[in-house]
Amino acid sequence: MNVKDFYGFLLEREIPDRQGKIITIMGPPGSGKGTVSKRLQNDYDFQHVSTGEMIRNSSDDSIKKKSDSGKFVTDSEMIDLLKERFGKLDLSKNIILDGFPRTLKQAKMLDKVLGELGLGLNHAIYLDVDKDIALKRIAKRAEKENRKDDKDPDVVEKRFQDYEVKTVPVIDQYRKSRKLIEIKDLGNSGKITSILLKKMKISSEIPKKEKEEPKNETEAKNSNEKS
Repeated sequence: MNVKDFYGFLLEREIPDRQGKIITIMGPPGSGKGTVSKRLQNDYDFQHVSTGEMIRNSSDDSIKKKSDSGKFVTDSEMIDLLKERFGKLDLSKNIILDGFPRTLKQAKMLDKVLGELGLGLNHAIYLDVDKDIALKRIAKRAEKENRKDDKDPDVVEKRFQDYEVKTVPVIDQYRKSRKLIEIKDLGNSGKITSILLKKMKISSEIPKKEKEEPKNETEAKNSNEKS
């Protein structure tokens, strides 16, 4: 979706009566952003927007090469990916942005994109985790998921350096604007998610997804036998 098409979409799209919350989850590499985001998606029906997944699944080879070498994609490339993703979202449901914004410039761009939609960022979640713990998680993830960007120690260190220089100022900005919710790593995504929902005051609004109803009598019988 090019810029012209996207802004045409913005002008034509009807804003729902009840808008979901929009939050971003931030933290150093290996802090558990993806794990917590997936839990919110699977158990609480959040729409998960993972910039990492968008980059890794991109059809643009230059974007993939940057990711594999530990480099950030450009702001314009990231915004284009995000615009395309936002065009497919249900704005009446809650949205969690995983891995964006990473720079102050991206934070301003995000405000502009959301503003054009008549929306705004509700909360920025900061997962505070010690570097040694994060490194152990990354090593385990590299083994499990066979991710190139997790296997090279130099690439991993570059990501930490970029985080300190480029992303920590964004966290500080959200702290000053009182949008930041800080959560110290508890080593358990379930506990983190529970605390997070309470701090956002939406735990009572979104029940866990209910199990799907059996499609026929045979499925119902099998389900009863297992329980």
